[in-house]
Amino acid sequence: MPSGKRLYKVLIAGILLLEVAAKPAQAFDWRANFIDPDDGYFDVSGFVGGGGFIPVPVIITEPAVKGGLGLMGQFVHTPTSPGTPPDRTVAGGAVTRNGSKGGGLLHQGSFGEGRFVYRVGFGLADVTLPIFPFGGRSEIDYENKAIFGFANIRYRVPDTPVSLGPRFIYRTSDVSLKAAGPLGDRVSGLLERFSGKNQYVALGFSLNFDTRNNAFTPTKGINAIFKYDFYTETLGSDAEFGSGQLAVHAFAELGDNWSLGGKLRFDTVTANAPFFMAPGVDLRGVQYGRYQGDMALSLEAELRRQLSSRWAAVAFGGYGATFVNKSRLYRAESGIWTYGAGVRYRIARKLGIDVGLDVARGPEDTVFYIQFGHAWAMTMD
Repeated sequence: MPSGKRLYKVLIAGILLLEVAAKPAQAFDWRANFIDPDDGYFDVSGFVGGGGFIPVPVIITEPAVKGGLGLMGQFVHTPTSPGTPPDRTVAGGAVTRNGSKGGGLLHQGSFGEGRFVYRVGFGLADVTLPIFPFGGRSEIDYENKAIFGFANIRYRVPDTPVSLGPRFIYRTSDVSLKAAGPLGDRVSGLLERFSGKNQYVALGFSLNFDTRNNAFTPTKGINAIFKYDFYTETLGSDAEFGSGQLAVHAFAELGDNWSLGGKLRFDTVTANAPFFMAPGVDLRGVQYGRYQGDMALSLEAELRRQLSSRWAAVAFGGYGATFVNKSRLYRAESGIWTYGAGVRYRIARKLGIDVGLDVARGPEDTVFYIQFGHAWAMTMD
């Protein structure tokens, strides 16, 4: 496993090399690339449209890793086929205050005049994260040295917003618990079979419904995804289990300057799934891993007010719950409420890309988030 500093340097070098390859050698016109000629505001549409990337500083405020810093490069290419999501490449890395580090590369694109869309990714990490066993407030940390890769491809059904296709996932995990005392001994006994190095390999499928008016910062339409993965020894997995997710994102415009969005996410795993793959509540304001179980429900609504052609404000609130079937590690939780507000700036007008800052309050913490595109971008596809 590369050291954090070495990994970070490799990823930064990769971003710069991709940038050099993307833009031909020519005199650089700063104003043409970063100033919108229509309104005179800072805008990266010209730079990105010419094959450039958007460097995004990653200020990690996640309590689970005690905060941290990173850098992410977004390479966006305007699609040539109408209705096709833009091709983009994302590369980045980060280090945190609790010693976690990692990075990765993701690319999504299309071919066959937009009839097929695909996504591939690779990442590696050495992270220390908490779990909260038995529904208590006491946390136990575990270290996970992981390598992760995936690929999926979907066929877009002609004249419909539907696409579907297979998925493949490969990951290795080298897990060690940092547990002590009676609680640590109890948890160690339950999780002994997941300690050490294991690999998990899955073949799955996904079904997508997408009518969004913008892939980055939508204000109208629906994006719904159902996916299920089968981890099986036939493919070389060290454990057999299933993992599924239903995520629905709906957006509606309320007049000229208002829009409303809603997210429903439901995650589930079957018996024998590793504890670190247990689904958790996914809401702004909730610490990663704080509420986990065999199933997790996350509901969130966001109201957006467009203040000008560039600036917007958002207010949001959420509810979460977990459910337990056979797990002896987790306990069911309900009544998990969150709320917050944020600001947005349209950094790439022609592509409809926002950046912004959110402040969210959950049951235990107040958390800050830097957003690129919509806050739900990680679950939209």
